[in-house]
Amino acid sequence: MKKNLLRRAALAVAISTVSSGSMAAGFYLQESGSTGLGRAYAAENTIGDNASILGRNPAGSALFDSISVSGGLIYVNPEIDAAGDVTFFFDTPAGPSSATFFDKADDYASDAFIPNGYLAVPLDPCWSLGLAMYTTYGLETDFDPDWLLTHVNDQTELLTLNIAPSVAYDFNDQFSVGLAVNFVYADATLNTKVPANFPLDPSVSNISILDAEDADDWDVSWTLGALWNINDRTRLGISYHAEIELDLEGDVSSDILPTAALPPVLQPAFPPFDNASVKVPLDLPDTLELGFYHRFSNEWGVAAGLMWTDWDDFERLEGFFPSARLGVEEEPFNPLVLREENFESGLRYSIAGEYYPCEEVTWRIGYAFDEGAARDGLNRAESEETGFPITWRNLAIPDTDRQWITFGGTYKFDEHLSVDGGFAYLWGDDETIQDFTTVPLPTAFDGGTTNLEAWLFSASVNYTF
Repeated sequence: MKKNLLRRAALAVAISTVSSGSMAAGFYLQESGSTGLGRAYAAENTIGDNASILGRNPAGSALFDSISVSGGLIYVNPEIDAAGDVTFFFDTPAGPSSATFFDKADDYASDAFIPNGYLAVPLDPCWSLGLAMYTTYGLETDFDPDWLLTHVNDQTELLTLNIAPSVAYDFNDQFSVGLAVNFVYADATLNTKVPANFPLDPSVSNISILDAEDADDWDVSWTLGALWNINDRTRLGISYHAEIELDLEGDVSSDILPTAALPPVLQPAFPPFDNASVKVPLDLPDTLELGFYHRFSNEWGVAAGLMWTDWDDFERLEGFFPSARLGVEEEPFNPLVLREENFESGLRYSIAGEYYPCEEVTWRIGYAFDEGAARDGLNRAESEETGFPITWRNLAIPDTDRQWITFGGTYKFDEHLSVDGGFAYLWGDDETIQDFTTVPLPTAFDGGTTNLEAWLFSASVNYTF
């Protein structure tokens, strides 16, 4: 039982590294490029307005007859609100007791700027090279210091960078294939502490539960893509991004863990963490994307996309500390954290229209439906173990189905230079969230999200030599 309590106490390490403040399914970021935002990223791996197609399909460099560069920035302004009853359980001389407080967390997902840059270099009529720099996962959340659950979720940041050189081969101006090697860097920082002005004992306010700084890792994966130009007005695209397997390594400190979660007889042997090494495996899912584009007149075009994300592989989160700390030299690591997530694989559907009033101007409008990855209902095993209802969905990952409405456009100054702009509004349904933790004392949450929405703005500059 104490082992399970310790795992529950350390939940913040695992959960908080993957919050969904980005308002994407699970914690995946669609925002690989700025141009595609205006059409909700429908057929983003197919159209090839500029070199930003390389973020979705390495075969895209075959579309260019001369060197092309694209650089952009996307501003994401998410707003996630939550509210509910927070119940603390404690012992008194008269026996077990509890105190319940209503609390709410407003706008706890932080704003973010997402940059991207792309380069396509044709070598000859058949071969071309590409280079993509972008991100597909990222978040930052920051709860108010007075939020009564800062010992579960407080400050969290996950940053990823994908540097992807690629090569493409064009068979006959109709079929092309491409391969990219993804060098992925991830960095995570999180802090959890006793709430400020802790109502039951102000003297312990702001005591650190866990403080993990700059846990990071590199991994290498790959992307394979293909394009089929059916005719000069119709194109199909397909691309597959392989799974990314990270082992985030960093240092963890705490004022009370693991001591507070152990039996009194063991506490002297296990002082609080002081820059203890920690390893958190994090597998980022593989994706398969299909795209279709058709320009049915000189003025109008239509795009559609379908993306599958293999969240089924994201079953649990575990943190490992060197077992030498426990005096077990023959085992390199000891599990300390275990949280079952059991995400579900999902689909993203997108459709868009484009209007070309003249050679210099393109207007875009799009819609997308993005299936959430978190399971509905209760985690029955955890609920039975603790005696409290615990949903699969939690405050750090309040994932749900979401919808996109987008608008954007391009202006071409000449045959070399163009600029893009885009806007998107995202929203999702409110969801019930129930959770339970044990440190610094048993705490239950019964509530849910009260608002999930986001506004996105994009701009990019493109140049063809």
